[in-house]
Amino acid sequence: MVMLLEGRRALVAGATSEIGQETARVFAEHGARLALVARRASLLRGLASEIKSRGGEAIPIPADLTRPGEAAKVVKAAAQKLGGLDIIVSYVGARLKPSTWYKSIDKLDINTIRDIMAADFYTALSLAQAAIPIMSRRGGVMIFTSSTPALTWYRYGAAYSLAKLTLIGLMKLIAAEYDRLRIRTYALALGNIRTSATYRRLKPAERRRLAQESPMKRWGEPREVATVALALASDLFSYVNGQVIVVDGGTVMLS
Repeated sequence: MVMLLEGRRALVAGATSEIGQETARVFAEHGARLALVARRASLLRGLASEIKSRGGEAIPIPADLTRPGEAAKVVKAAAQKLGGLDIIVSYVGARLKPSTWYKSIDKLDINTIRDIMAADFYTALSLAQAAIPIMSRRGGVMIFTSSTPALTWYRYGAAYSLAKLTLIGLMKLIAAEYDRLRIRTYALALGNIRTSATYRRLKPAERRRLAQESPMKRWGEPREVATVALALASDLFSYVNGQVIVVDGGTVMLS
């Protein structure tokens, strides 16, 4: 097997989510040396142990990236332990609450919007600001997580979509300065991905209806997101920069 990330040093934030776990596994399979960041310390350590048992290298760094100054500490620790940093992938985001999802913009409390922005946008911004001085020495890759409603919009989820849209702006801002920063950036716009946070809270009829939205007539799997992140982080995408990569089975195409 061709090792696409041999020796690359990667930080995966939100590593204990299903997509984060699969990304860590796929990156390790392709030779990346990993710093894994998440709040759930026991699950994080278990993931790191699993990767090590398969011959990979993974350092767990338990942290809550929504806390002020935490991202800078995490990036510094990861760079010190790995001897530098080449890749950042962030899956950190606010947990979806139905009571917030169904509120229109005029009914949303400003503090609720701030909390969602803190989890989705400001964590990514803080990671980027801390990593740029390190990564720009040799170049690197940053991958953020957006969503398809940020592109096409949707009747519900106003606060979440606003936060995901700002991530696209951050991604483009960094990409536009590639000549100075030497950092490629991407945003993953995710559609219906079968994670517990989304899939398990739905009724069977809703699961079936959402599966029919895309031409592929099914939900995406966490590993299918992870393999896209793998390709983006590798040299396969060396002349692609500042792009939103839609991972939705073709649903946006039909909008």
